[in-house]
Amino acid sequence: MKKLLVIGALLCLSACRTGTTSITGEVPETLAIAVATTKGESLSNEVSPDSVVGSSVIATEEELITAFNFAIDQRIACGRDPYHCDVQSFTDVGSPLFVEISELMKIRRSANIVASESGSLRYRIEAVEFRTRDIAIVTTCITDDTVLVDGEIIFDDSLYSVQTKWTMVRSGQTWLWESAQALHWDVEEDLCRFAA
Repeated sequence: MKKLLVIGALLCLSACRTGTTSITGEVPETLAIAVATTKGESLSNEVSPDSVVGSSVIATEEELITAFNFAIDQRIACGRDPYHCDVQSFTDVGSPLFVEISELMKIRRSANIVASESGSLRYRIEAVEFRTRDIAIVTTCITDDTVLVDGEIIFDDSLYSVQTKWTMVRSGQTWLWESAQALHWDVEEDLCRFAA
């Protein structure tokens, strides 16, 4: 069951972004916890200024968000062109997501399934949590209604919405996807409540 949820979350990231399709990424202002609290501002139910490690946390959080956005972009490119998908550019080699995305792209290549130009993918980064210096959790809400096709045949045109916890690991000077856990999901309903 858990593997099906992760695969469902991965299918959600199958979008194609050309022509009439779009990617909308969003980072709420309240996410910049380290920036706001180091300036002495008070944020409700956020981390207190005393618990902020320092300016290195700010840079690391920015780097993490940039790396996450890069991973989303690369995963979307894989949906468009599974024949030239470089999974190791955005996942930790050998990790659960590396294996699952690699397998999914193999299936897509053999079945000739690609993301079409119809639909859109919208996502919001809802939280960032550092477990250690080298392991972080990014919680997102994603809504994807991109149409998957096999040539002229529609393979999947459903709307899929999922709140996901992504584990990211530091690799050299960047962060890579390691695993993902779907927390809440729905087909045909926008759990993220993006404006239409």
